[in-house]
Amino acid sequence: MNCYFFGTFNPIHLGHIEISKQVKELGFKNIIFVPSYMPPHKSTIETLSFIHRFNMVKLAVGEEPVSDIESKLKPPSYTYRTIQHLPEFNQEKINFIIGYDQFFQIENWKEAQFLKEHLNFIIVPRKFKNGQTINERAFEYFKNRGYSYKILNIDFLNISSEAIRKMVQNKEDITNLVPKGVKEYIENNGLYKKLAQRESID
Repeated sequence: MNCYFFGTFNPIHLGHIEISKQVKELGFKNIIFVPSYMPPHKSTIETLSFIHRFNMVKLAVGEEPVSDIESKLKPPSYTYRTIQHLPEFNQEKINFIIGYDQFFQIENWKEAQFLKEHLNFIIVPRKFKNGQTINERAFEYFKNRGYSYKILNIDFLNISSEAIRKMVQNKEDITNLVPKGVKEYIENNGLYKKLAQRESID
């Protein structure tokens, strides 16, 4: 059984890697990374080209599979479209990693009802600055609406791609935030030096 990790990965960082490792320990055969091709909520100016983001994910994840499926589909890259092309579609619910805050916005996503019917959400917590933890009772709404989900109890590395981009622009060291191969790729290709990019799903 596989689990899918969709994201902009702009760039992929050690927080993403740690999430994938801990999710895999739930018993999944593979964590399949799916870099977004053209996210509907971001402009092409704000998002690094797909090939660079795809290459960095390949460098970061070792033997875990990376899918270029969204580069082969009509943009923009809506999740409900992509999952219809996955091998598991219409065979079983697709395991789908999602951030805690993103899950609470799921009914604003395109074709939310379709997603509810076809996805099993693997929810990753966020670290709150005030030490607050997830209140599972807040999920009662989604439970009553028929969503299939599992809330993970994992250690979440509080790293953001936006912060990494800004650090590169400011010529700060990102050694402890991204895999070595990703750091070298960013340096060798001169990425993130000129683009002022905002926060994304990352």
